[in-house]
Amino acid sequence: MIDIKELWSKRQAQHFKEISRYLRYMLNDHLLIALLFLGGGGAVFYNHWLQDIPKDFPYAIIIAIVLGLILTSSRIQTLVKEPDLVFLLPIEKKLTPYFQKAFWYSLFSQIYLLLIVFAVAAPLYLAVTDKTFSSLAGIFVIVLLCKAWNLLMTWFTQHYTESSTYYIDIVIRLILNIVLIYLLFSGASILYIGCVAVIMIGLLLYFHKAVENKGLKWNTLIELESKKMLTFYRIANLFTDVPKLKERVKKRACLNWVTGFISYSKKNTFRYLFTRTFLRTSDYLGMYVRLTIIGDLLIYFVPFDYGKAFVTILFLYLTGYQLITLWRHHSLKIWVRLYPVSEFAKLASFLQFLFQLLVVQSILFTITMLLTAKITTAIIFLVAALVFVYLFVFVYTKGKVQKLDRMYG
Repeated sequence: MIDIKELWSKRQAQHFKEISRYLRYMLNDHLLIALLFLGGGGAVFYNHWLQDIPKDFPYAIIIAIVLGLILTSSRIQTLVKEPDLVFLLPIEKKLTPYFQKAFWYSLFSQIYLLLIVFAVAAPLYLAVTDKTFSSLAGIFVIVLLCKAWNLLMTWFTQHYTESSTYYIDIVIRLILNIVLIYLLFSGASILYIGCVAVIMIGLLLYFHKAVENKGLKWNTLIELESKKMLTFYRIANLFTDVPKLKERVKKRACLNWVTGFISYSKKNTFRYLFTRTFLRTSDYLGMYVRLTIIGDLLIYFVPFDYGKAFVTILFLYLTGYQLITLWRHHSLKIWVRLYPVSEFAKLASFLQFLFQLLVVQSILFTITMLLTAKITTAIIFLVAALVFVYLFVFVYTKGKVQKLDRMYG
């Protein structure tokens, strides 16, 4: 007989054990030092910029967009597994205490990101508005309630099988989140804030009523948990072998033309493999596109040149660092070792492919920079970005992958 009261505690303990197992390898690397260095440099530039910030700077809409995206991406982590389709599905009605604990765990574990954003936004808000910390504290409390609302709304929509419901929910919540945060930070009338709050409460009550007689979509919950762990495992795979790493492949025939630029030759064997893997496997391509879009938006809205340069280097680093995992993506496959291609050619193909991806991203960042900066400034930043990409790929990444090969063979 399954003890519902102890089930969550056991699952949570297993989850922490699994995460901590790989975090030991990840946090021992110099990645943490690099991120602290980038964060410290960004804080210095940010503080310098705040000293001369104009009073008409559109801080409210920028903060609203950032917080709106974070709030909308809320999701309850249920820690469900594939065997639960057999063992827990029959007792779904008795699992309310389990999912309640999952809700509170998700809420508190995701607050840290809101705290980071508030820590960044607070100096900007206070510098432009001359408000006090007490007003900011009141806003934070409302944002926390909004976070809980988003988690509940996401949970209710997971009771539906129609994919249209899921996308409509995202759009509606994103709009409401951005509008509410904008009204809060812009000092709008309590009447307008109350109207948005009433709409949000109304939607919550409607969906709560609508799903009362609907069962959970266990396949969806299991797939979401699998995707979340897949992302973590891929990052951890950069530091150590992850046997549980599963591949998720999508054909994406519309991108077949990309491999057409690769000439047919023995030396391009791994170049073709890495390209196909990037385009089809899991979310390498999705991660690349997301970071490029976010970087472009920040470059466009950051008003000072040093800030644009910092964003450019930061997102090139984040993109490149996450793509290093592509090197070990096929490390557990024996058939790849049968290729009659030297390790030197394999490494050269990977570095060339990574270099080209980051060069393309640098060019896209420069094009965005041209919209708000002088041509000479954009060209200088492009040259600086290309120098950074070259050093990152052919010095840092080359040393990194060689170190990995020595460690794991």
